[in-house]
Amino acid sequence: MMKKILTALLLIATASSCNSILEIEPLAQISSNQAFTDLNSAQGVVNGLYNNLQIVYQWRVQVISDVASDMSQQIDTWDALIAADEFNWGADNSEVEDLYTTLYRCIDISNSIIAYVPGMTIAQADKDDMMGQAYFVRGLAYFDLARFWGGVPNVYGTDGAVIKLTPSVGISQEDYAKRSTLRQTYDQAEKDLVEALAKLPETRATAVLSKAKATKPAARALLARYYLYNQQWANAEKYATDAIANKPLNTPFETIFKTKNSAETLFELQFNENDGQGIRQWYYPSSQNGRGGTALHDAMYAEMVANPADVRGTLVAKNTTANVYYPTKWSAAQNADNFQLLRMSEQYLIRAEARAEQNNVTGAADDLNAVRTRAGIAKTTASTKADLITAILQERKLEFVGEGQRWFDVIRRGLGMTVFSNVRRSKGSLPSYSIKVAGRQVLPFPSAEVRTNTNIQQNEVYR
Repeated sequence: MMKKILTALLLIATASSCNSILEIEPLAQISSNQAFTDLNSAQGVVNGLYNNLQIVYQWRVQVISDVASDMSQQIDTWDALIAADEFNWGADNSEVEDLYTTLYRCIDISNSIIAYVPGMTIAQADKDDMMGQAYFVRGLAYFDLARFWGGVPNVYGTDGAVIKLTPSVGISQEDYAKRSTLRQTYDQAEKDLVEALAKLPETRATAVLSKAKATKPAARALLARYYLYNQQWANAEKYATDAIANKPLNTPFETIFKTKNSAETLFELQFNENDGQGIRQWYYPSSQNGRGGTALHDAMYAEMVANPADVRGTLVAKNTTANVYYPTKWSAAQNADNFQLLRMSEQYLIRAEARAEQNNVTGAADDLNAVRTRAGIAKTTASTKADLITAILQERKLEFVGEGQRWFDVIRRGLGMTVFSNVRRSKGSLPSYSIKVAGRQVLPFPSAEVRTNTNIQQNEVYR
């Protein structure tokens, strides 16, 4: 797979739903020495970076991880996602390969920006901004590579991803590097995100641009998520607090998804009818111009609607043909909804969990209740550290339906082997499934990548 990545900026997409928002059309089919001749061309490369990040979060991160959890199930014949549903990953899984490849595309474009922008004759503020965006995306990509293919520190896994920090120009020894340790991969993500925070602006010229392109608030929010995974509770609380910036949760829940770039979001990937976001496509039935291949587990649906007062339970519908349920957060025709990658409610729940872990029970309950109040439900009755953590995990399950959080929430809490045991299905060839082997808490490296770079050691259970 690395050979596919070595073309550097040739991998920048040609079309983008972001064109009207990001103002400058992404560059395509260019060599690195042409790409950074002036400010406009360099900004085109940056916009191309967002194009590739769109592909990562068009649906793969969300659907693959939710189908692998106890949230969703695959009810059609798409083998790659059926394998995720049954914890039967293989190294030839096409969706796993595409996700892996696109993450490294993001890294390679980021590397080019970081390498070539400093030598440009432009204002330092413009240099810092473009480099900050590149560090932000590269940090996110290494974070995703670590959690998908490596695991979670102190929970599962010791080996991480291949760390590549220079642009791909031809083939070099760096392209045949061994995997870094899991700790080194997470450390690289942290280093990049801290650098992004230092270089990015606080806001941009318009409210839309402040959501569509990385800013300091987005970097703070992603760092809070990073420290949550790494069980660095004080840092998780600090960065979540900084991201919240004393802003209340007052955006109506449905508005978050039906209105682009709402006050709720800190970073939002831009899609439109020409470059659609695919979550709706997977869940919605054919009668609603969807594929209908993915559905909520019946038990998940039951949890969503258990409390009639919970507004989150209204964003679900029934596929009467298949007799299953699906989320309706993203409902725009032609899959034109944005995807809300970093939301304010996540920051409240990150801070709640971090505070609970530090025995600040009152503060944890206050943050949890902010999310519950916005959802229209009563305050939590949890009053101990253990009960609060359980309640927070459950709240995250309901808050982030379809958003790709559940798989990782369960695994990072060390619950994968129990929660993902005997998950009941309403459709498909297996009435239930279990994770069975701890090694299946991470994905296999694509077989094409392992064949190309023989120094990459496949994750143990897939050898």
